[in-house]
Parts: sequence; C-alpha cells; structure tokens
Amino acid sequence: MSNAKTSAEIQRLLADPFEAHDIEWRVQQSGVSGKSKPWVMVIPYITNRAIQQRLDDVVGIDGWKNEYKEAAGGKGYLCGLSVRFGDNWITKWDGSEYSQIESLKGALSGAMKRTAVQFGIGRYLYSLDTEFATCAPVESRFVANGEFINIPLNKSNKNGPRMSAEWFPPELPDWALPKAKFDKYLDAIEQATSLLTLREHYEQAYKFAAVVNRIDIRDKAIEIKDRKKAELEAKEQENTLNENKKFHAWLNQSIKDRIVTAENESVLNLNHKHLLQELKGHCRATKVDSSNFVAQVNQAHTEALNKLKNGV
Repeated sequence: MSNAKTSAEIQRLLADPFEAHDIEWRVQQSGVSGKSKPWVMVIPYITNRAIQQRLDDVVGIDGWKNEYKEAAGGKGYLCGLSVRFGDNWITKWDGSEYSQIESLKGALSGAMKRTAVQFGIGRYLYSLDTEFATCAPVESRFVANGEFINIPLNKSNKNGPRMSAEWFPPELPDWALPKAKFDKYLDAIEQATSLLTLREHYEQAYKFAAVVNRIDIRDKAIEIKDRKKAELEAKEQENTLNENKKFHAWLNQSIKDRIVTAENESVLNLNHKHLLQELKGHCRATKVDSSNFVAQVNQAHTEALNKLKNGV
C-alpha cells in the first residue's frame, strides 16, 4: 500500500522542528574563566527515539526501514535508511565511528542520526548558533539541579584540580519549535526603515523558513520584501530629490551672498576659498561628484572678480 501523502508533504513533515523535550544538548567545550566562573558551550541534537517516532508518524511503521553494516576498517558502522515516497523507496547512507561510551550502541545510533539528516530530519539544528548554557558552580553532583559537570581548572592539566558545576540547556528560538511562529520575522521585514535593515530581516526570515522547510513562509517573506523594497526605494528617491533641491538652493544662495555680492577682492577670495571647502566636504559626505559644482562656484568667482576689477 502506497503512502497517501505526496512527496512534498512527506519532505515537509520530516523536516518539521521537534518539541523541546526531544532535543538533547551535548557539551562541546567547557572551562573556567579568569574570574573563576565556569562556562559550558553546548550543541543540540535529536534523540534516536524521536527520529524513529517522526518516521512512524509521517510514513507509518511500514513506510521506513533501516539496515546496518560495518564500515571499512572496522572503525564504526554505516546506516542505510530507506523511506517510502508513494510507491518508491529511497535509501540514503551515512555512518558514525565507535563512541567512547557504549561504543557499538553509539556508532549505530550516530549512524542513524546522520542518515536521518539526509532526509531533512533535524537538519534545522545545524542553523542554530552554538550556545552558552547557563552555568554555576556547585559543591557536588548531589546538590545539582541541572546537568552536572566537572571542569578542569587548567586545560593543559586534565588530571589536575577541577570545578564542579551545573548547567541548564538554553531555550530554543521560536522558529525552531513545532508550529513555528514567524510573525515577528515577517513583521520585522514589514517595519524595516532602510534597505540595509530590510535585507538583514529578510535574510533571517528566509533562512529560518528554509531550514524548517516552510515554503509558504519563505514565499510570504519574499512577497513582503519585494513590496517593502519598492516602498523604500521610492522613499529614498524622494528623499534624494528633496536633498538635491535643498543643496542646489543652498549653493545658489551661497554664491549670491558670498561671491556675487562680495564688496572687495579680498573678501571675495576668502569667501570663494571657504565656500569651496564647504562644498567639497558636503560632496564627500554624500558621496557626490563635486566637479560640476566646483566649476559653477569658480565661474561665479571669475565673473565677480572681473566685475570688481572693472569697477562694475
């Protein structure tokens, strides 16, 4: 019996985020700061049980299967995970080396998790930033309310004195949970006040929607971005025109007040010098070519100078 869901539906459902209780956090790095404060850096991963349940829920217990074989060199195991899409079976392989704890079980579990990622299961976790867990020293594991860890005080001497600490897993962002809430990411695009912030908010929304396979949200982000971009570009063009009008009005008035009506040659030359300095500074700040404006001021200066010399 073929699965009633379409391939696109299966792909989306497999890639959906998991509940927070299905996510486990593994310590990647730990240490003690110079102020004797423990710190723990953690990464998230999906439990193998949650992966199996996801497959059961999406394609049914008869819609997937796996097989294992020892990797070349005997350093671990490969997992072949097969999922039925309609009437077709698709198989993907990946592997894992023996782990330090429960080596065989760890290798089999790790291989299954890595292969599941190829079907999109838990792939969104790779888009999460490495997190620092909330961490505090404790006297012993018996009084720890969180996860317990013994951290070497000196990284170069792992057999030396240690600090006992407890740590608590970080909270997942809302986009990385079931029924992901994207309103705030879409609202941020809508409320962007510049093309720079628009691009930043759009890229974030697009990225999060893509990693959880929410094509509808991705398309909505594109729609809002395109509309907002047109609005901002029109506003930017309007502002540029207004600024240009103000600039031209200032320049023409300055030429009249400081060049054309200068009472003598000394004042004229001083005003000419200062006006050029102001003009070039404005053009540098606004990244505008000053050549034509400088020529305009120089021409006005030459004409005014000739009039003064001719006694006009």
